[in-house]
Amino acid sequence: MSNRYPAAMAALALLLGAAVSSAAMAATTVVKMKYDEDSGDLYFEPAKVAIEAGDTVVWLQDDADNEHNVAAYPDLIPAGTQPFESQMMTRLGESWSMTFDVESSYFYHCHPHEAAGMKGLIVVGRESLPEEFRRPETGEMSHGHGDEDGHHGHD
Repeated sequence: MSNRYPAAMAALALLLGAAVSSAAMAATTVVKMKYDEDSGDLYFEPAKVAIEAGDTVVWLQDDADNEHNVAAYPDLIPAGTQPFESQMMTRLGESWSMTFDVESSYFYHCHPHEAAGMKGLIVVGRESLPEEFRRPETGEMSHGHGDEDGHHGHD
């Protein structure tokens, strides 16, 4: 048995090394939730983020005047994934994160401020083709993300 031990350790070291190197390559991007007192604009900064599969996005509450969250549009995320929604973030510095593993586009919004235009896009690897988005399941709402003429469902 003692002869197999060094080989097993070498194999384990190789596996661990591969896991560490792939984890080390993953990036983290911060998106701030903001409010401009002068204009009254509520927005994600940046509104569009391009990342690679395995990267993480951290949404950071950077607005002392409003509560924000992050909610996916169920019909504007890739087929085979589930809609995501963060908790409501009420305090400066509060955050929520998600790691994106499927290459595609993920459209999201701040639920309380969607009508004010607080929307964002995460592009993982490449932008999605229309047929690659998932179909909402019964009971899921699209949150009225708008149509071709720019109107929103809550007008």
